[in-house]
Amino acid sequence: MPNTHHLRNFGRNLTLTPKRFYTPKSEHEVLEIMDRHAGAVIRCIGRMHSWSNILDCEDVTFDLKHLRTVKTGTDDAGHYAEVGAGCQIKHLVKELNVSQQWTLPSLGFITEQTIAGAISTGTHGSGKHSLSHYVQAVRIAHYDADSGRAVITEVKSGDELRAARCSLGTLGVILTVKIEVRDQYRVEEQFRKYSNINDVLAAETEFPLQQFYLVPWKWSFYAQQRRETMKPPSLLAWLYHQYRFWVFDVFMHLLIFSLTRTYFSKLCTQLAYRWIIPACVIRNWKVVADSSTQLVMEHELFHHIELELFVQRPELPDALDYLTEALKTMASTSMASTSARGDRPPVSRASPAFAHLQGSYCHHYPICIRKVQCDDTLISMSCQSDSRTKAMEPWYSITLTNLHRGKQRTPFMEMMPILTNELSVRFGARTHWGKLFGMSGHQVGSLYPALQRFLTIRAHFDPTERFLNDWARDCFSNNNDLPKPTSLTKI
Repeated sequence: MPNTHHLRNFGRNLTLTPKRFYTPKSEHEVLEIMDRHAGAVIRCIGRMHSWSNILDCEDVTFDLKHLRTVKTGTDDAGHYAEVGAGCQIKHLVKELNVSQQWTLPSLGFITEQTIAGAISTGTHGSGKHSLSHYVQAVRIAHYDADSGRAVITEVKSGDELRAARCSLGTLGVILTVKIEVRDQYRVEEQFRKYSNINDVLAAETEFPLQQFYLVPWKWSFYAQQRRETMKPPSLLAWLYHQYRFWVFDVFMHLLIFSLTRTYFSKLCTQLAYRWIIPACVIRNWKVVADSSTQLVMEHELFHHIELELFVQRPELPDALDYLTEALKTMASTSMASTSARGDRPPVSRASPAFAHLQGSYCHHYPICIRKVQCDDTLISMSCQSDSRTKAMEPWYSITLTNLHRGKQRTPFMEMMPILTNELSVRFGARTHWGKLFGMSGHQVGSLYPALQRFLTIRAHFDPTERFLNDWARDCFSNNNDLPKPTSLTKI
């Protein structure tokens, strides 16, 4: 049936207007609809927690929210769950905990995403691999190259599986995901303040699950230190989580939201980060609770947009230093150097691209940094580097969040592609596929050593480009000379 309503993403920066919109209730119905629209471009949406144009589709859009079954089991490799593509992570985590006292091996800030959407964009937590790394098999609906009919292929080994673990939805319609799970475990957490990045990174030995924040306008670090523990749950864990929810997830967001709309926004924001927001952080309060409670926050309560860039550990200190200088420059109305280090020229001179943004943007949100181990995938943001000296070095995601709305977002949106380019050229930064995306096809090709192999596999699954939207085509635009792939087994 023709679509009569628009679909808006979480960040309110995208509106989708597909000609056809379907919510199939079974795999058979998926295949039937695909056969009916064999010549159309088909894309799937999850809970629309993406900010990039990965969601775009003018023809046919699927919402697989009815495909949400969860089946659990144990084999020689350990515990696993077979999950319907449309199952939200929060429902999966709850089902695993209630039925088996199991959980996922990695959890991010929020659990609103569907399992298919999460693996398709390399969703991650801190200290572990991304969720994509733990995928053991994927069942995908796509078109048979010979008959042109919709078929289902199960991918469970080799480079085909590495491609399916993070595919941007370009192989076909993901129907089910088999993913490694583990016994529920407990995490100890506390906050500590640091004045320099080297001390923060040194603490990872003791707290391998930590994530940390660069606080703008104070330019110090607050580490949310986390580690697995066998200690019993803290008696006051409930109070700690109430504190964390009301102070960070609610009050801090309301305060920032208000500051961005005051007449003296820049001055108020800088004063708040120097005095008010740091005072809200209770340091050295050690709390133990189940991982599914401890690792998840509620950052989906306020609509926002995000830019997330990944750099490897050797590049992180310089990348953060450069980012700091860029943000200082864009908030300053003075051309004087703001450099904190004497060995580097101010950003306004090092990168003339920022000059026209000087004084136009004051960053207003803590910059979150999370460690992600190298993934066994072909194109997730934390897949292996092509540099021999840094091949298995962990990646660090650097997230810039923006709470502006409407025209107020313009300076941030103008900064985004420039900052992306600068960090990519200087530090080999990769952009999160599901966040604001400012990379060119040339940059994508240079930063992902296994991209050609991915595109070869993608061409086998989708030889007529039915699952490739304009955004994905642009991302792969400089990588089109591909060999023919080998055949796969269909079911």
